[in-house]
Amino acid sequence: MPITGVDHVMLAVPDLDAARAAFTACFDRPSRPGSRHPGWGTTNAVLRFADSYLELITVVDRAEAAGRPASRRMTGVSDAGGGWVSAVLAAEDLPATCAALADRGVPVSPPLDGVSVRPDGRRRRWRVGAHGEEFRSGRLPSLIEYLDPWPGADPDPAELRHGGVHGVAGVDIAVTDLPAAAAEYAVLLGGPPALGDRSATWTLPDGRVLRLLAPVGSAGPAGAGDPVAAHLDRLGPGLCAVALAVDSPAAVAAAVAGRGVAVRPGIDGEPVVDPAGCAPIRLVAARPAPSLTAGATR
Repeated sequence: MPITGVDHVMLAVPDLDAARAAFTACFDRPSRPGSRHPGWGTTNAVLRFADSYLELITVVDRAEAAGRPASRRMTGVSDAGGGWVSAVLAAEDLPATCAALADRGVPVSPPLDGVSVRPDGRRRRWRVGAHGEEFRSGRLPSLIEYLDPWPGADPDPAELRHGGVHGVAGVDIAVTDLPAAAAEYAVLLGGPPALGDRSATWTLPDGRVLRLLAPVGSAGPAGAGDPVAAHLDRLGPGLCAVALAVDSPAAVAAAVAGRGVAVRPGIDGEPVVDPAGCAPIRLVAARPAPSLTAGATR
């Protein structure tokens, strides 16, 4: 299956300007104004890294957004106060990938073409699959393929690693039925996971980690304080945390705390920050990864 890794992650927010300011204050690096998405009712801003990016996205045209299941998910998450929407997986030959998934018992919405329009009028075409009810419900991530490069020069890679932050290292996805979800993702990702007591984990071709997490318990003390259960209660299944690769988790956490952003321990003991107040980010040590040509860095 030609799914090559995690292209980017999506965070829906009710106030795009406030979210941009919060992330700039947290990581001491600007987000740039992004693009309008005609036909989807959304616009974004982008926090770029060397080989990936974090997309802050908001709904600006509710009537237009109502026509797309994916945009309806973004509307619902924004109306709930904001939060992670989904990982977006990079795919090669998206039509063939979607057809192969259907043949293997995991039907997904077929590719749909779209375009991003920057404030200066520059445009970039892309196509996205798995954008229907499977995405709206949080059951599966979407798949993306870019049809042309983004015009203009890329920033200096050193600038993109400012503050010791390299980029997305992995994603955590909250699920209610781990065996069923793991079976479906095994088809999606082309192989079985490493199984834990309440997790299923894949290392993708780009070196990033995709992990399904089930809640500790459904009620009472077993689930008390469980971030997975809290996410499921608030937003339902779907992306619940993102790991950022950094030079030194302790040093980046100290720098973030020095800027007035709260830092807390995560479920694996790593530092966790939440600049938007609705989307936890785990800080993990960077490790060598395969060289990428991630289209989403444009």
